Amino acid sequence: MHYTSWDRTDTDAPVLLAEDGPTVLGRFTGEDASVDGQVWGLHFDKEKGAKATLPDGRVLDAPANFGRAKNIRATLGERTFTFINESSTNWIVEDEQGSKIAQFSGGGNGVRKAILEFEGETDLPVEDVAGLSWLARMVLESRLGRSSLVLIGTLAVMSVIAILAFIF
Repeated sequence: MHYTSWDRTDTDAPVLLAEDGPTVLGRFTGEDASVDGQVWGLHFDKEKGAKATLPDGRVLDAPANFGRAKNIRATLGERTFTFINESSTNWIVEDEQGSKIAQFSGGGNGVRKAILEFEGETDLPVEDVAGLSWLARMVLESRLGRSSLVLIGTLAVMSVIAILAFIF
């Protein structure tokens, strides 16, 4: 598989797809996920990080402020991945050797589809692919709220300036 994307037809339980489907890799809710026939426990706090507990006891752990961090380190068992914010909405994912393995972007429809594109065909296990895809989606959704707040603030300031200019 070259990339993953999300089907958000059911907004309470988005489906992770291999490429654009029809292969389903998992279904994620706020509390749990079903990945490759196994149930994961999920916990996400925008300011404290993300954690997924797999049935075999391994933990995907990414302690970071997802709304502000420029680098997010994630561990899954013995493996370590680093999410690096290259520019405003563009991110790369590196493995423990510092090699780029994937990228994603919030530009365009990036938040809606949350596509995680791998460098060529990936040979990562399905739980790594699903975990990285979930973290990428959480990063993009966390940043969306911040961008919206900045936009609303800018529009409010511009409205006040326009009203003052009209009055005076």
